[in-house]
Amino acid sequence: MICIMLVVAVVITPGTSMASVKMEPFARTAPPPADFQIQGLFDSSNTYLDQGTATISDNGNQTVKISVITEAKSSVASIGGTVYLQKWTGTQWINVGSASTISASNDWYFSGEVVKPAEQGYYFRARVVHWINHNGVYEQGETTSDSRLVS
Repeated sequence: MICIMLVVAVVITPGTSMASVKMEPFARTAPPPADFQIQGLFDSSNTYLDQGTATISDNGNQTVKISVITEAKSSVASIGGTVYLQKWTGTQWINVGSASTISASNDWYFSGEVVKPAEQGYYFRARVVHWINHNGVYEQGETTSDSRLVS
């Protein structure tokens, strides 16, 4: 009779329970440097466009959800965002797929979501161009989300 013994060692930081230990999926590249995380760029002299945010989350099924909020200083004819999904190649961020534009009319606040396919094992982020269009005035600003490793 042959007996095989398998030994698994798990290192847990003091004060951490086994329930809180999370195994990361296999990453195909090193994580992007933190200094590439541009948070946002808005012109403070804008007449209407105030600010915006972009967040990204891994849906766990090789898709990501990108949530967008765009805010104006007052009600405008059109408000929204153009959403770009970006993939980290190990050396640079590249756009993947096509851009998606989401918007609302006659409001000062816009909130929307886009779901996009994303390859397992890669880091992704969202780049959003927030914009308003009102009485012939077009203004835009840009935000970039944190990155997420897709599982």
